[in-house]
Amino acid sequence: MFQEENLNNLNNSFDELNKIREESLKISREIIQLSSKCIRSIHRDNFESALSYIESASEKLIILNQISKNVSEISYAGYVLDAEREYVEAVLFYKYEESGILEPFKNFEVHPSSYIQGIGDTIGEWRRKALEMLRKLEIDQAEKYLMVMEDSLEILNQLDYPDALTGGLRRYADNARSIIERTRSDITNAFINESLRIDLSKIKKDEI
Repeated sequence: MFQEENLNNLNNSFDELNKIREESLKISREIIQLSSKCIRSIHRDNFESALSYIESASEKLIILNQISKNVSEISYAGYVLDAEREYVEAVLFYKYEESGILEPFKNFEVHPSSYIQGIGDTIGEWRRKALEMLRKLEIDQAEKYLMVMEDSLEILNQLDYPDALTGGLRRYADNARSIIERTRSDITNAFINESLRIDLSKIKKDEI
């Protein structure tokens, strides 16, 4: 009798955990999808849609936090942290386009490791924007993206904690540094090429 009751209690506990897991997994996937759509919308300059996706993702993140906050097995699950990271990336990307600021950690209800990983991922999106500006020969705009990339890397560089707490801070910082160096090189080359083009244009006009 005791063994049966004990087993029933265990089954009930695991059933509840599994229910929370299935629901949190579903919501996490939805947050990732919405965040991805937000980023694509920003690259297409469709900021109205981007904001709508962020708002939907934010609502789902609140629900995710509510159902997982008291269950450490779920709260720190990889898929939950992935959802937070993708959400942070979308918000950082959107907020910079909207107001030119790097949205601070205090404005997010996520694990600190998700925030710094989100920063690392957003640096890649800012590189895409910088390259887009270079293709349009808008070098000044490309430099603005380089500046926010460098500011973001500075945050990563100032943190000194074990990877077990940060989810691989050093790897993110090293990758970000490599992306920034390539971007700086691209901007420098674009500046030199544009200067040469202008000089050649002046020479041709003088010859005429």
